[in-house]
Amino acid sequence: MMGLGLRFGWRLLSSRAGLAVVLCALLWGWHVYDKRQAINAAREGFVQQFELTAAQAELDALRRRMAAAAEANRALQERIQVAEGEALRFATELEAFEHETQVNPDGVVDTDLLRRLRSN
Repeated sequence: MMGLGLRFGWRLLSSRAGLAVVLCALLWGWHVYDKRQAINAAREGFVQQFELTAAQAELDALRRRMAAAAEANRALQERIQVAEGEALRFATELEAFEHETQVNPDGVVDTDLLRRLRSN
């Protein structure tokens, strides 16, 4: 039985029709393989393009954040300079007031100061 199947198979493969069937099967297999390769390559290309677009969007967002942070930092530095200037002005006013005003170092109100306070 087995010998009969092999003999029939060999006759079929050695005939023109059998050779045509084998050739068509090989071409079909190559077609399926090539189609899968093309699909995989296209998928990889789409994935890479999507990842590149996502990375560029993230980079743009980071650049906008950096610009906003730099602007906020500049505004904060300006406010710090204004506050330091006011602090220096207040310190000089306080120092001038200390030099101009006669205050008892013991913290006791003397008679001259008491008289001036009452007159106001």
